[in-house]
Amino acid sequence: MPASPLLDVAPRRTEAFPIRRATGGDLGKLSEMLDGLSELSLYFRFQTSVGHPPRRSLIEPLLHPNGQSWVAEHDNRLIAHAMWAWAHGAPATPTAELAAIVADPYQGRGLGLRLLTLAAAHATAAGAAQLLLVVSSANDRTLRLIRRRWPTAPAERDGALINFTVPTPI
Repeated sequence: MPASPLLDVAPRRTEAFPIRRATGGDLGKLSEMLDGLSELSLYFRFQTSVGHPPRRSLIEPLLHPNGQSWVAEHDNRLIAHAMWAWAHGAPATPTAELAAIVADPYQGRGLGLRLLTLAAAHATAAGAAQLLLVVSSANDRTLRLIRRRWPTAPAERDGALINFTVPTPI
């Protein structure tokens, strides 16, 4: 798959996983992907328990955020999802929140970074002056990813969460 012109990080071991915009037609596949995730992966993404199968009211905003969303596929199954959405209650600075989740067997291959970089580039192009990433303080893998990709991003502790703000352009 050729790299997106907005993707400034070369894919690592993820070239075989096509990424495309998410659509309403992905509802069933996204539900199936989320239903197959470990409880820990679900908690790290949603910061709460997620039922099995996940509620439609949880999935629909992932497919239709007030920003954009993408999915990655392998063998006609979704293996990852990422999105950006305008942050609610944000300061006067236009802020886009980024989020991603990768199916457990595909974690650690660079797919999350590839998706977050794509989401960041699109949010920036849409006018975001800063990016917000909200991460559990126990999610070491994602914390390392953010610190590698955005090493100067200020971090603010909020209970069990760490909020990173990244000024744009990135």
